[in-house]
Amino acid sequence: MDAIQWIKAHLAPVQCTSDRFFYDAMESQSEYGLPVIYKAFDPGKAWHWDDRGRILDYLFATRGQGARLLDFGPGDGWPSLPVAPFAGEVVGADASARRVEVCAGNAARMGITNARFVHVPAAGPLPFEDESFDGVMVASSIEQTPDPRQTLREIHRVLRPGGRLRMDYEGLGYYRGGKEREVWLLDMGEACRVIIYDRHIEQERADQYGLDFAMSAGEVASALTAAAGASAGAVGIEHATPDTLDALRPAITGAWVCTLSHPSGASYARWLREIGFSIVRPTHNGGRFARELFGKMLPEDRSTSLEGVTQLLSPLVQVVVEMPAPVEMDPMITAVK
Repeated sequence: MDAIQWIKAHLAPVQCTSDRFFYDAMESQSEYGLPVIYKAFDPGKAWHWDDRGRILDYLFATRGQGARLLDFGPGDGWPSLPVAPFAGEVVGADASARRVEVCAGNAARMGITNARFVHVPAAGPLPFEDESFDGVMVASSIEQTPDPRQTLREIHRVLRPGGRLRMDYEGLGYYRGGKEREVWLLDMGEACRVIIYDRHIEQERADQYGLDFAMSAGEVASALTAAAGASAGAVGIEHATPDTLDALRPAITGAWVCTLSHPSGASYARWLREIGFSIVRPTHNGGRFARELFGKMLPEDRSTSLEGVTQLLSPLVQVVVEMPAPVEMDPMITAVK
């Protein structure tokens, strides 16, 4: 018997959607690390350039300057809040009421007045009129819905003719060869959730099992690894054995399972064409380009401000987002209605 079999046999986990499984439990989806939203932009950090490149990617791929944009699944307000100063209006839609609250709070703190956020129950229709958006931004959120194909149909419906969808997503190919099963600890203060990922790569599906503990993440990590003071990052799938779970069972307060479809780039491209998008183009992305550019520039040649980095990257990212990429790489996708 392995850990998943133990969970099924002893706990009868409750099926739930990803908002209940993950996002309602998170104070910050990004652990308060996002440039611009939570931290000042640091032009000396490669990943801050990567972040800016991705923001510009969504802006230019959707042709979002001055436009009305939908951010589907905004998390902490990314990319909607950094994009908002360039757009006419941004509306964020999220299945997690907690995420909507966080996004609205971040917008108020940042003084952004042209972005608003609405709660849309998982699997529910988008509460917008047909053809009401110029562009839609999706950052690894379609696969978090109960029915990704139906979600794409809804996005197609609310886009105006000629409107553009720009989407990133988590294909499962990255996890092939040893990462099919993993353990992750979600810190919830005095409590925590142990999450066991069971990825079925060929079926493009991930089963996620969650165990809630009346213990801190550090306490659970130490108990699982039998190492005092162990960090959450030290916990591996080899530590989640039936014996260790048996020993921790008195502290378990809930058990959950969330099954999600994780389509590959090829599957998404096929679905988008079937739904009726006139152009479906897998392309390279502005974030990766910006990070590589950072690495090739001498420190003294890099701009020292957010405005300067934005000015440097903007014309280059506009080219990158039109450059075709092999769909087998699970690249970002632009689709035009």
